Amino acid sequence: MQLRDASKDTTHTSRLWAYLGAGQRLNHKGQCVEHPPSVVFEFTRTRQGIHPQRFLKDYRGYLQIDAYSGYDALLKSGDIVAVGCMAHTRRHFFEVARKDPNPQGLAAQALAWIAKLYEIESHIKDHPPDKKLLTRQTQSRPVLEQFHGWLVGHAPGIPARSKLGQAFGYALRQWETLARYTEDGILMPDNNLIESAIRPVAVGRRSWLFPGAERGGHVTATMYSLIGTCRLNGVEPYAWLCDALKRLHNHPVTKLAKLLPFNWKRQSITQT
Repeated sequence: MQLRDASKDTTHTSRLWAYLGAGQRLNHKGQCVEHPPSVVFEFTRTRQGIHPQRFLKDYRGYLQIDAYSGYDALLKSGDIVAVGCMAHTRRHFFEVARKDPNPQGLAAQALAWIAKLYEIESHIKDHPPDKKLLTRQTQSRPVLEQFHGWLVGHAPGIPARSKLGQAFGYALRQWETLARYTEDGILMPDNNLIESAIRPVAVGRRSWLFPGAERGGHVTATMYSLIGTCRLNGVEPYAWLCDALKRLHNHPVTKLAKLLPFNWKRQSITQT
């Protein structure tokens, strides 16, 4: 997003980082519990990797990311384990396939391999993590191994700098992280949830101007976080905002979490 620089009467590109947590997880007893989806946006003036390093300094576990090199330092200690995004991989092949007059070309074949993986996921999307893991180990892993062999076999004959070569290169470089979703039933094969959460930011760039100061950037991040979390939980943002603001002035500070979108929804249902 663009940030206005009053001293130079111009703008420069700043950043919004989005962090999303959602879905099922295992507690310390190994039991499956639901974690309400939520998204947090952070505003920064630059795209340097120090920002996610600071934000996630105490985090331990899986982190689904794209291939941006700024995340590399996060992974060095081994406390954070990268999970790749199959949707990103698919997008590279799709861009080639849609311009290829041969419907049986290599890009189309790669899309068919990926479609097989998503077909498996479509049958287990509502299953608990243990059953997802079993299906992925018995069904998805063999498909992934065949797909990988196919990629390795065809890659040498494709110019590395061509669009198709870049698609093959991306898939092979990221392969370990792309296949990691089969190691744990709580994981997803892609980060489409976060893609949906950041779509309003991309759309908004063409609909309004820019923060007038750095403080405005932080306020923007806060509002995107709250409204995005509303949408993830099926809460109408305007209704939530009106109600939360009305209650905020006399709501106990120790119970502010009850006004968060995912808690507010359950509270409203209880009251009615």
